[in-house]
Amino acid sequence: MRIFESRLSRMLVVSLASLSLLETAFINCSGGFNSTGSGFNASLAQGSGAPMGQVAASRLLTQGGFGPSLQDLQTVSQMSYNDWFNSQVAAPASSMTVIQNGALSWDGNWFRNALTGKDQLRQRMAYALSQIFVVALDSNAFAIRQQGMSYYYNMLLNDSLGNFRTLLNDVSHSPGMGLYLTFYGNDKANPALNIHADENYARELMQLFTVGLWQLNLDGSRKLDGNGNPIPTYVQVDVTNMANVFTGWIGSVDGANGGFSVNLDAGNGPNYLTPMICVPAHHDTNAKTILNGVVIPAGGTCESDMKIALDTLFNHPNVGPFIGQQLIERLVTSNPSAGYISRVAAAFNNDGTGVRGNLLAVAKAVLTDPEAVNPTGPGKLREPYLRLANLYRAFNAVNASNTYDDSTVYGAQQFTLPVDYGQQPGNAPSVFNFYRPDYAPAGPISAAGLVAPEFQITNEFTIVTTINSLEGSAYNFIDSQGNKWSGDQGYSQSLNSEMAALRTQAWESLATNPTALVDQFNLVFMQNQMPADMRTTLIDYVSSISPQSRPTGANYLAFRVIEAASLIMGSAQYSVQQ
Repeated sequence: MRIFESRLSRMLVVSLASLSLLETAFINCSGGFNSTGSGFNASLAQGSGAPMGQVAASRLLTQGGFGPSLQDLQTVSQMSYNDWFNSQVAAPASSMTVIQNGALSWDGNWFRNALTGKDQLRQRMAYALSQIFVVALDSNAFAIRQQGMSYYYNMLLNDSLGNFRTLLNDVSHSPGMGLYLTFYGNDKANPALNIHADENYARELMQLFTVGLWQLNLDGSRKLDGNGNPIPTYVQVDVTNMANVFTGWIGSVDGANGGFSVNLDAGNGPNYLTPMICVPAHHDTNAKTILNGVVIPAGGTCESDMKIALDTLFNHPNVGPFIGQQLIERLVTSNPSAGYISRVAAAFNNDGTGVRGNLLAVAKAVLTDPEAVNPTGPGKLREPYLRLANLYRAFNAVNASNTYDDSTVYGAQQFTLPVDYGQQPGNAPSVFNFYRPDYAPAGPISAAGLVAPEFQITNEFTIVTTINSLEGSAYNFIDSQGNKWSGDQGYSQSLNSEMAALRTQAWESLATNPTALVDQFNLVFMQNQMPADMRTTLIDYVSSISPQSRPTGANYLAFRVIEAASLIMGSAQYSVQQ
């Protein structure tokens, strides 16, 4: 494995990421990442119309998007928080292209929107929601058609700044979710034929999508009974009765003329592009008692029973803290304080106008909380895909056709996804996502009483392969003179226009002054949280890159830019977002 083998011999003390260094950085980031100061007053986020400034803009674009581009950083720094949120609501949605296999990779769709979409908040919220309401591309549900995954993700995009109740309704009518969690074609019970309603979706709808396993206080802590034990949110009979609610649903093609058989054939299979329909003959019309003792009366329809069930879940007091904490973890920090969770849960419960479940209000609460805008505690380990997107956006890594398929993003590096990254958008290994929200690796993080979800896909193998991939991505670049560079051996005209190559031109003017270059990287990639010794080391190293240290005629300024960026990408200090 390469892991910067060509540069390990150079006199750099930047901490190349290893498992132990990542753990140390994660635990100590509150004390070690403030050496240059944020220069930000947290009160600006609480309704002031004043421009937020560059540090706050960089942080907001990192937490609420896929990282700052130089242009976006300049634009957003002149905006107030309210102005930015309003602009994000007004921005046209960058939707997934609904495709058949082979036309455009699903990855290509996702990267195009994450990297170039003006609706960064919508894109980032949808990505966070996709890790809560999980369906997987590499599953029987989507093994035949990628268009089903694109349709499902577009639904998340459309609902990501809307109301949570609408999201619950759309997810519960989605043929993709129906197939993934097996209530597509879920027949009513018939004990004589040993048919029982499938409980898969009913269980995960409660456990993962709405209320969780334990009754919660507003701050996310568990409620306790008189003996000091946590109180379950629901019991098995609630799962059984909830499963009966979700009977009779099937896709519009398979359910035509009262049909009720699951057909995954490519030509005549499920219609992924329209909501599921009800076949009344297969719906359980008996009375059903679900959680909190709510009774769904006998004689109901698929829709009326589902409405009562979803209304019951939506109005449960657990939803605000349960969903709010997960959104905080996906966007800002793995270990929010009880106060932070309470404030976000309160915004879920009431957006200030009496509306419950307003996801835009929740996003505002998450991203403008004092713990988000001026963090002092542990942050979060950056996902590999977020690191790659951050790099590409910082360097406007566009390609000619704006497609970003696998060959243009990864092909030259010969990496296998999701093995080498430990993840792939839309392709979690199970309904429990790539990592659990309460995961804590054994060792110093667990001993400190912290959780670190992203460490569940982090090991010595994925650390090396991720760093190698990021380095390979950095070395696919085009400089201000139009020279094309591919790999670490020399300029190459084989870097074609379809390669998503970094553009160094906007950065090269800074590279004449190593201090200015490193400080700009500090702002864009680390929100001015770079430790002083790392900053000094990078400045010294960048200064050592001269025309004489590179091949004759090579653009040494572009080398300064790319090598500094790739070293930051591979560092433990950058890998932990604060």
